[in-house]
Amino acid sequence: MLNTKMTMAEALRQVADSGPDQEALVCDDVRVTYGRLSARVEALARNLHELGLSREDKAVALLPPGPEFVYLFFAVARLGAVIVPLNPQLRPRRLSGVLRDAEPVLLVASRSIEDGVLRRATSLRHVILVGEAVEEGEEPSLADLMISPASSAVERSKAEGPALNGIDASPDDLLALLYTSGTTGMPKGAMHSHRSLIAPVAATLKVRELWKRPSFKMLGQQIKALARYRERLLRAAGGPQTLLSTTGWHTITGLEVMLQALLMGDRLVVMPHFHPRRALELVEREQVTVLVAVPMAYQVMLRLEGFDDYDTSSLIVCGTGAAPCPPHLAREIEDRFGCAAYIGFGATETGGGIAVSSLADSDERRTETVGRPLLETEVKIVDEQGCELPPGQVGELVCRSDGVMMGYYQAPEMTAEVMDEEGWYHTGDLAVMDEDGYLRIVGRKKDMIIRGGQNIYPVEIEDHLTAHPSIREAAVVGVPSAVGGESAWAFVILEEGAAMTPHEVKSYCRKALEPYKIPGEVRFVADFPRSEAGEPQKFKLRTKALREERGNQHNDGNIGRESDTF
Repeated sequence: MLNTKMTMAEALRQVADSGPDQEALVCDDVRVTYGRLSARVEALARNLHELGLSREDKAVALLPPGPEFVYLFFAVARLGAVIVPLNPQLRPRRLSGVLRDAEPVLLVASRSIEDGVLRRATSLRHVILVGEAVEEGEEPSLADLMISPASSAVERSKAEGPALNGIDASPDDLLALLYTSGTTGMPKGAMHSHRSLIAPVAATLKVRELWKRPSFKMLGQQIKALARYRERLLRAAGGPQTLLSTTGWHTITGLEVMLQALLMGDRLVVMPHFHPRRALELVEREQVTVLVAVPMAYQVMLRLEGFDDYDTSSLIVCGTGAAPCPPHLAREIEDRFGCAAYIGFGATETGGGIAVSSLADSDERRTETVGRPLLETEVKIVDEQGCELPPGQVGELVCRSDGVMMGYYQAPEMTAEVMDEEGWYHTGDLAVMDEDGYLRIVGRKKDMIIRGGQNIYPVEIEDHLTAHPSIREAAVVGVPSAVGGESAWAFVILEEGAAMTPHEVKSYCRKALEPYKIPGEVRFVADFPRSEAGEPQKFKLRTKALREERGNQHNDGNIGRESDTF
């Protein structure tokens, strides 16, 4: 049974030993069993060790999702070293900054790295590219390093004994540096141990075991789920699941999907690069049971011409997170895909999940909340003084679990801002918890707008706007007003071919929202500046709105001007 007393290497070895012939990975035409996966990880670990990668050394993975990332991740974990997954499309300036901060000795990439970046990365000793064997005298490729001198790593270990037995990693050792800028634009390296990355997987596995051997209470939930999903649930129950990952593994969402699949003995179907039509083809071809994608990816898939021609009847769950999922989108996912929408909530700092919905939840709770806290995750809602609030009141969501990060790398002051002495991580998210423990996220603490002494939570306005058939996406920010307080600015992306005026948007809001929540300004944009998870970077929208506001005051004082351009 997977548990937080294991290291990542021990966890993978347990799964591989229990089902060596079971398919673990599917990526394009490549299919890898758990036995082959374990052997390649062991061979790569040995060869990286011979290159000089030691315990606590850092290795950067500049790779798209795929088998190579998996081999490298677990090989680094096997050596007690530290993996630093980065976006393979990272620009040279940002890449140089992260390399300077992390000080890795090894970089593995799917593409050549600019000479200027390499010259500035003085800590690097080896740069390894994915591919076939290279000429003598050059750095070996990743493919070279997965070739064991014996006919297989398993045979070699039998003949010589485990060459890496002297390396003893601990569950509390640093395993990963996960750089996140989120919606702030400031990259921070969240430090995660073996324990903190295994903890969310272990919690999910316990829930799965409860569904296999339900208590009387769980039996009632099973009956509800079976009544709703009938043969879909019956076909998938009991055996390994097939997960399709559509997000980059340098993000906590993508990384946790990889770990959830491989550490629970499931089958992982991989997309190196997301393409909506390809995703639907893979769901049909591989009989995917769990599809995971960010809300924006679901929007693109649902709007594809011929969507209904694809067979998605194998799906039992469409999981989403990393960015807010409006209730109307969750309902559309359930209607069109014909399965449950799981809205998860978490952060890079919490190792992924804090809360998630369930198959047995009511339609309203499944689409309008982020469910209840994961097993062994403590959650409370607190006020500005840190005092716990009763159910139904809005406050900051704080959590404590084995999944919470060790802190920000080389940034103790930033760590102290979000983690208290008792181990509670302050998420910065405003939420409400009901009597049954269901969480509803109402916005970011720093995004709350105060207008005329009234608190405005942008998510409420955004959800109302995106329920309009002509509006694809909306982002609401607060901007200091010339008359005091703040004004709400709504940035709106229209559906293709749709047309609206700012006046029509405001009139639509007046039908359901209180007067103080009506946006003072409406701007139509082609797209938002976004984080890597697709979340609107509101600090950039706010900066542009401030610039326009100041320009209006300086030029003609026309503060309340409406515009259909930005």
